[in-house]
Order: sequence, then structure tokens, then C-alpha cells
Amino acid sequence: MSIVDFSLDGKVAIVTGGSKGIGRAIALAFAEHGANVAIAARGAEALERTKQEIAATGRHVLAVQANMAEDADIEKLYQRTCKELGGVDILVNNAATISLGTLAEETGAEFLRVMKINAWAPLYLSRLCRESMRARGGGAIINITSNEGVRPSTGVGTYALSKAAMINMAQLLGKEWARDGIRVSCIAPGLIRTELAQVLVDAVESSGLQINAQGRIGEPHEIAGMALFLASPAGAFATGMTYVVDGGEVSSGPGDVAMWAAMNSSGAAAQGDARTKS
Repeated sequence: MSIVDFSLDGKVAIVTGGSKGIGRAIALAFAEHGANVAIAARGAEALERTKQEIAATGRHVLAVQANMAEDADIEKLYQRTCKELGGVDILVNNAATISLGTLAEETGAEFLRVMKINAWAPLYLSRLCRESMRARGGGAIINITSNEGVRPSTGVGTYALSKAAMINMAQLLGKEWARDGIRVSCIAPGLIRTELAQVLVDAVESSGLQINAQGRIGEPHEIAGMALFLASPAGAFATGMTYVVDGGEVSSGPGDVAMWAAMNSSGAAAQGDARTKS
């Protein structure tokens, strides 16, 4: 028997935004390690595709078309999961929306839209799932926040605020619900190749800028590994904290960015000289 246990056998997980990107990768990883999974998203076609992928692992899967801006849809997701899969042990609050622009330019309606989906919906669904988790002896809640919630960039104001709220939420609930056996943590990804982040991915790749120490965009499965750790017995002593997975972006300073630019520039020049001489 391994000293580190990543098994999710007998567990039931809900993954919001589970049809694409990070949510899809997490749902598949959970199923591959034994969990039955409920995935929720707005788009029926993508939900069905991911449902079939999860079913191919041999696990039970429930696909629920739901809009996280609607409390009734959140309630439907929780109730159907309990009815059809037997309860909830793991919740991944991954569904999100983004608003590009500065705080000075943000409208009240857009601010409330982003905060409702990114902050209120995770809190409301967590509160619903708490009842089932307590009855089943505990559980794990994982908020997919962002490194923008740790260190915000200009131009994503309301999004960054909403992601910081998720971090505070995990700290508070991690303390408030510890006696229930419920662990609450955050994963803060950097720039990951997803549909939601495609505009930013394209901008970074077209500019040629190195934004992190690894010099690349992250992939969804690289977030799924951290989620598996936090959801499984391997992460049993982890709660209330945020785990940044961003290729070293947040840890980098202005001097690092300047040095990478210089190194990349000199490397390109050296390659040009080699081609000229050959």
C-alpha cells in the first residue's frame, strides 16, 4: 500500500464549469481516480462530449445544464447530484466569467454580474453541499481562483476582485467548517490555455513576452494534479490556503522580466548569426 493515498473511490464530486478547460481536466482526473462526477455548464454540446469521456472511465457521471448566475440552477445541480449520485463529498467551484477593463470604467451591472458568478455562486453552492458533506463524514471544497486574486494586473479589475474574494472565502470557511471535517482550499492558476483565457493567451503568444519563469502557457491538466491532491486523502491536512500554480509568474519581479527579455533577445540574435554563417 502506498504511503500517499490519491484514491477517490466511493466519492462523489461536483465540478462547475466542468465541460471544458480546467473543469474538464479536473473532472476526468477525479473519475480516473475512482470518483463519480457531476459536471455543470451552460452549453449542452460540450457537456455531452465531456460526459461521454468521463463515462469511458467506467465511473457514473451526471451532466447538468446550469447557469451559475441563477440560484435556481445552483439548487438544481445540488439536488440532482444528491438524488442521482447519492450525495456530495467534493466540490470544485470552477465556473467563472471575466470582465476586461479598469475599475474606474466598470459599470454597476457588470460588476454585479461578475461578482455573482465568481463569488456568490461558489459560496451558495458550498453552503448547500455542506449539509451532505457533514452527513457523509466530511469533504473537500476547492475554489479555482486565479493568481490575479493574489497579485492583480491592470485591465481585469472586477475579475481580480472576485478572485480575491474566493481566497478570503476559503480562509473563512476553512476555519468555520473544520469541525465538520470539511477542508476548503484554493488553487490559483496562472495563464492557462482555456477558452475563457484565449484572448490573453493570444496576446501573450503574439507579443513574444515571457511572463513566467518557465516561459510558457500552462495547460489544464497541470491544474488537475493539484486539485486531485487537495480532494484526496493525500491532502487531508490542507485547508484554508491558496496554492499558486503559475509557472513562477507571481514570484517573478521586474528584474526577472527584464532579464528574460534580454536573454530571449540575445538568443534570437545568436540564432540569426548562426543562420547567416551557415
